[in-house]
Amino acid sequence: MRDHRLRLALFAAVAPLTAVLAIVPLVRGRGRAAGMAMPFRPGETLVYQVGWMSMSEALTARLKVMPRLDFYGDPAWHFQAVAHSEDPLRYVLAIDDQFDSYAGARSLATRQYELYLDEQGKQSAQKLSLNSRHPGTEMVSAPAGTRDPLAALYALRANNWQRTPQLLSPVFDGKHFYRMFAHIVAGHDSVAVPAGTFDASRIAVSVSSRRLSEPMNFTIWLANNAARTPVEVDADIPVGTVKGELLRIE
Repeated sequence: MRDHRLRLALFAAVAPLTAVLAIVPLVRGRGRAAGMAMPFRPGETLVYQVGWMSMSEALTARLKVMPRLDFYGDPAWHFQAVAHSEDPLRYVLAIDDQFDSYAGARSLATRQYELYLDEQGKQSAQKLSLNSRHPGTEMVSAPAGTRDPLAALYALRANNWQRTPQLLSPVFDGKHFYRMFAHIVAGHDSVAVPAGTFDASRIAVSVSSRRLSEPMNFTIWLANNAARTPVEVDADIPVGTVKGELLRIE
């Protein structure tokens, strides 16, 4: 996808807040997520439909929590997301991408991030290790606590927004770093998506960098259930409006 901001936005909606939600509690309650029980479990699979501009079903995406594993001597989570463009977008932009994240079991900070892109018949693969050297990967120097898009989403779910209402963090999407500020706007919104109607907390997110002339703004709704399920994300950015909605839980 030639416009990197478009992939950023589309994948953000695909995996509610992927490349735009590396949330690390740096403003209040620093590191609090490390001591909390995670609301997600291995085997959880969430399926989303993503609309872009006038196309209400531009992409479908599946997010899965893989079995936990030992990652070079440390316990880690393995998160995976796959995204496919649908008609009519597929006629002009064929997307079949996969993203894998390996994140520390307690902190959810990224250890390794992998991108397997298949767009318009052109395939590419990247394996990026943050602040460490692993065989077959490219090392990336990143600020402490940086999370990739997938680890960011799950870190967001691990946060207790009633106790930590404002969060600030760097985020790395595989190519660029961003500064992100997030805060809770409402504790109880009724959100209707294809998977059903949910009582959800509304989180506003602003993403900025020196590369962007103005911040990108997102809104994500997390269900007020034990899993803190991401049910919807909306974005209004320079390349258009994007909406991701939970289709089903498998």
